[in-house]
Parts: sequence; C-alpha cells; structure tokens
Amino acid sequence: MRAARPLIVAAALLLCAVVPARAEQDQVDNVIGSFVASLHPASLPRVKPAPVAVRVAGDFKVADGDVDQLPQLRQIKVAINRQGRLFDRGLPVCHVKMIQPASQAAARRVCGGAIIGSGHVALQVHIPSQPSFRVKANLLAFNGPRRNGHKLILAQAYARSPPGAFVLTFRVSKRSGTFGTVMSTTLPHSAQDWAFLTHFDMTLHRTYVYRGRRRSYVSAACSAPAGFDSVLFPFARATYGFASAQRLSISVARVCRVRGQRDSAGHRHRAVGAPLSVGPAEFDSVSGRGAHGDPPRAPR
Repeated sequence: MRAARPLIVAAALLLCAVVPARAEQDQVDNVIGSFVASLHPASLPRVKPAPVAVRVAGDFKVADGDVDQLPQLRQIKVAINRQGRLFDRGLPVCHVKMIQPASQAAARRVCGGAIIGSGHVALQVHIPSQPSFRVKANLLAFNGPRRNGHKLILAQAYARSPPGAFVLTFRVSKRSGTFGTVMSTTLPHSAQDWAFLTHFDMTLHRTYVYRGRRRSYVSAACSAPAGFDSVLFPFARATYGFASAQRLSISVARVCRVRGQRDSAGHRHRAVGAPLSVGPAEFDSVSGRGAHGDPPRAPR
C-alpha cells in the first residue's frame, strides 16, 4: 500500500493539472452557493514566499430560479491556506469615512495609494412598493487600519447606474491549522434593508517598495514534499451565512509547482506571464448607500 501512494498522488496531480479551476457548489434546502479560488502564478519557490495574486469568487441562487426568493447573504468568510501571507507594512491606510459616501473616482483620489485589489459584485435590490431589479458594481479593495489587533480590508462597491455604494469591511485574522488566514465580513446594517448579493469576486494583488525592498501584499510558497516538484493542497474555504439561518461551507483544492524544478519530461517550471492584473477602474468597496446615504434607484 505504501508503494501505491506515490502513484495515487501523481495521478491526482495529473488530473488537477489539466482541469481548469472551477467553482465548487453546496446546497442547503433551496439555496445554492458556489465558490472558486485561484492563485497566480502557480509556479512558486519551495521555501521563500514570492508575490502572488489571489482571486476568490462566489455566486448565489435558489434551486427554482426565482431570484426574489433568495435569502439575504449576511456573512462571508474566506479562509486561505497558511502558506499564503499578507504583508501591509509601509502601505498607506484608508478609513471608511474617507471613501463612504464617495464615488469610485473620489475614492481613488483620496485613497489611491492604499488600493490592494479589485473585483465586482452583483445584487438584487429590493425596495418597498417597487419590483426588484439587478445592479452590478465594481469593487475596490483598500488597505484599512487595524482594529483590536486585526488588519482590515475595506471593499468599496460602487455602481454608476443606478448610483449607489456600500463598504464591506473584511477583518483579517490568523488561526492555527490548514487555513491560517481568515477574511470575514458582515453586510453593513445600512444595506440589509435592500441589498441581496448574488455574486462577488475579489482579486488581491499589490506590489510596492518599502525600505528599498520590493514587497507584495500577498505572497506564497509551494511546500511540495521532498522528491516532488508539485503538490495538490487545500487552498481555500468559504463559509456563507444567510439571514434565513442557512449556512454553506465550500472548500477548494489547487495544485502548485516548485519553480525551477524539472518535471518528468525534463522541462523546468517557472512563472509564466504577469500576475492577475488589477484594472484601473475595477477594485472598489460598496457602502450599501448612495452618495447621500440612499439605496440605488430603480432604472427607468
């Protein structure tokens, strides 16, 4: 049985290497949630962490397709493998009051130096006496202050049409075990009256120079066992909490490769391409209210 184990591991790695990252799903009653997470580049040093981009995303729906029956998503918790590290020393700090209320352009002017990522959200807006309607918003992630010893990530979601925004405050905590870095947020009270999230995606990536050295907000290594140039590992886990008390938990595994190691064909692994790009107008935090504290208006 011991001799067979390397063959099983090798087969698993081969399968994962040819299958692209896909969303994993979970369902409780009528509620279906999905989660996908990816790491770029996938070729990394074995020991010393290197700059990476981490993308996480989720979608939410009900089994019968009636979006108006989807319970409100109140909590998002994303846990990353302990090999992933966050470093913010030397980065400017942004505060919620600086970007809320504010448009995306205004938030960039005030806190542009604190941007650490970008993404998108989609939500169904419920306003009394009006049919619900769908809104898509860009997301900007900012390096926030510390609260009770924990790093904060301020994710401002801003929609131009119809105008509206809210900020998701992610608290970053360190834990023992496989998933050592945990980012958790709760839908702000100002948005709980009207915002029903159906999608989110966020990519964290920022490199900068601090004290003469190149730094990265997110870095990671590929701790493959001795004798292996790649490894299948538990990468991330998402937990979703809904107002209806349902909870979903979804885990994702990925493969990393040791940079500079040769595979069975004699090819040397190295980082290919640039990290996932952060577009100039992509990462904002949504505040849940418009520029004057109002939810988005229904489109005419």
